[in-house]
Amino acid sequence: RRRQSTTPLQALNLFNSRFTLAQAEAFASRVKEEMGDDITNQITRAYLLALSRGPTAEELRDTLPTVQKHGLTVLCRALFNSNEFLFLP
Repeated sequence: RRRQSTTPLQALNLFNSRFTLAQAEAFASRVKEEMGDDITNQITRAYLLALSRGPTAEELRDTLPTVQKHGLTVLCRALFNSNEFLFLP
């Protein structure tokens, strides 16, 4: 069993670390290679790989403009930092 140890510094480090940024870029590259240029398909695939589920309609609606404006790497980084990715229920 893992002890609770989440602190603000851990969250900031995870979000801004070079490792996380590199992994988000690699993840986005993989998704783009698998799904081509269709952003909706890219978002759906990223959710499936990271969270073992597709995005809800609300998540898709909210992430689409962000990915269009800032790129898929931003979404991949956000998925890596989501509670659903980091913690087992």
